[in-house]
Amino acid sequence: MILMYGFGGIELVVILLIIIITALIGYRAGSERKIGGPLGLLLTLFLNFIGLIIIWCSPRIDEEMYVDVPDQLKKFKDLLDSGAITEDEYKSQKDRLLKLNLP
Repeated sequence: MILMYGFGGIELVVILLIIIITALIGYRAGSERKIGGPLGLLLTLFLNFIGLIIIWCSPRIDEEMYVDVPDQLKKFKDLLDSGAITEDEYKSQKDRLLKLNLP
């Protein structure tokens, strides 16, 4: 005699709770990262734990990209000297870079 087992009410509730909890974790983790909360929610809904791994591998919001200010200034100065950018463009980029360097 072959017995076929289906999902009962308890099993479905547990599966649904796991899906909801991982989706909420994905939303919260995504909102702390550059990926964003809604995309984090969608990734965990469709990919579950793989989506969480993708979210946790994305860069955090508070991580600042390192900018080598003197090197960037030299590049913009070279562009100015070659005539690729105007004096106003050079000044605006220089002001932007110097503001990044402030503590």
